[in-house]
Amino acid sequence: MARKREVWPEWLDEDLLFAELAERELEERGELPEPQEVKPLTLREFVHEFWDVLEPGTPLAWGWALDAMCLHLEAAARREIKRLIINVPPGTMKSSLCNVFFPAWVWAELDAGERFLATAFNESLSIRDSMSCRRLVESPEYQERYGERVQLTRDQNSKSQFDTTARGRRLVKPITSATGARGNILLIDDPNNAAEIDSRAHRRTITRAYDQSLSRRGADPKRYVQIVIMQRLHEEDLTGHLERKGGWVILRLPEKYEPEYHTVTPIWEDPRKEPGELLFPEFRDEADYQQAELDLGTFGTAGQLQQRPVPEGGGVVKGWWWRYHAPAELLPSLPPLYLKVVAEDGSVTEVEAVVVPTPEAFDFELTSWDFAFKEKKDSDFVVGQAWGSRGADTFLRGQVRGRWDYVKSKAALVGFSEAWPGIPEHLVEDKANGTAIMTDLRSTLTGLIGYDPPGSKQSRVATESSTIEGGNVYLPHPNLAPWVASEYLKEWAQFPNGANDDQVDATTQALQRLKQKRKAWTQQQGKSQAQPTALPGLTGLGGQKTSAWRR
Repeated sequence: MARKREVWPEWLDEDLLFAELAERELEERGELPEPQEVKPLTLREFVHEFWDVLEPGTPLAWGWALDAMCLHLEAAARREIKRLIINVPPGTMKSSLCNVFFPAWVWAELDAGERFLATAFNESLSIRDSMSCRRLVESPEYQERYGERVQLTRDQNSKSQFDTTARGRRLVKPITSATGARGNILLIDDPNNAAEIDSRAHRRTITRAYDQSLSRRGADPKRYVQIVIMQRLHEEDLTGHLERKGGWVILRLPEKYEPEYHTVTPIWEDPRKEPGELLFPEFRDEADYQQAELDLGTFGTAGQLQQRPVPEGGGVVKGWWWRYHAPAELLPSLPPLYLKVVAEDGSVTEVEAVVVPTPEAFDFELTSWDFAFKEKKDSDFVVGQAWGSRGADTFLRGQVRGRWDYVKSKAALVGFSEAWPGIPEHLVEDKANGTAIMTDLRSTLTGLIGYDPPGSKQSRVATESSTIEGGNVYLPHPNLAPWVASEYLKEWAQFPNGANDDQVDATTQALQRLKQKRKAWTQQQGKSQAQPTALPGLTGLGGQKTSAWRR
């Protein structure tokens, strides 16, 4: 009985039948040519070979930055690198390269049984890349070259998961719900949401998802490879979190070359030499960079383009705005202190910092405290600072900082007040543990003042930034107080994108309070001068101290 063509399987067509018949005829005649050995393709060669399959009519822009990514991905596939972070600007083909071409290349050239687990904050983009990868593997061009090695199964072939007949797999899972999924190569693409990056809750949700789930999703722990591909958004994004943990190879590819941030990995080094050299001029030229810089702003440019969330020279408050002080007798022995000044065009120059003798007396003095809730390795710091004001200038004199519980925090306040016995006022933010600590110490420590700073953190910094820029805030010389450079200035440079802002909070609180005290004193002096004095020599009655800077 003749079989109708309509009942043939979908995969069987006339071209396939004719090819099979032709091969048999040539074999019977002894004219079948010897099969040619297929040369293995590198990942770079593979992308060039199959680019038109997914992007017909779109020219492939290629540069050495993509070569660097290919080199590191190949090393990861061969288990020469087990933990890899690629920080690269948006629009540089990172998702297509890592999530589409890379899995298809691994199956074709290394192991058709490799299992991939792919995740991102935006699940729809993960599904998009999954479908593109499947389309590539099922394409006639791919099957012609690798069909004997790589075939997708019929019973598991969906948008979010498809398997190979060699028991390979490419599976997509949301970044916060990958429990139960397993893979030997983890692909994390843009895990943080740019629209929510300022939310500490969002940042901790992502880092917790990695720590408690994704880090342990390896089907075989000895072969588990983790690859994170992302642009930097915040000091506390997933890259920042993993970098602090250590053990990762970080391929950092900034849009413009900065010699002081030169990238070197165990297998590669940034080839650029001149400051300002572009990463991918074949794709984004100088005009494109300037437009992106304008659109993204200072912090967006530093993070998304330059792959370091801290702008050169600082964020809201610039590093060269600060001035410094040291005891007069030590000034001759201290080396000059140089600061980098970044102009609007991005050029950098060095200037010598202003360093003055520490005043022997102050008009007003206080300590300023920012307390946390709990003692945890990732909790906020407790910060206490000693401040003095003389005239319009304000001097940070000392600081204590640590992650302490309630008891240790209370002891720190008492100990710091004893270390600065001449300071009469202790300003405590009336939040977190601060309220309870003031209640406990009210009967034993005088001068405790609860303070509820007005406005948001950003608005307070914006308000006080003019005071700092005007040269009216002095810090201890870093040679005498190393924490100034290692902790204090670093936190200010990162604000508001840093992991912590406790020193910033304590500072703006102190500056606000001292400004209020100077204003109140000036107003009081004005009222006193307006009142007639009946008896000469009695203007000092009532205990009013003559201001040192008014003498």
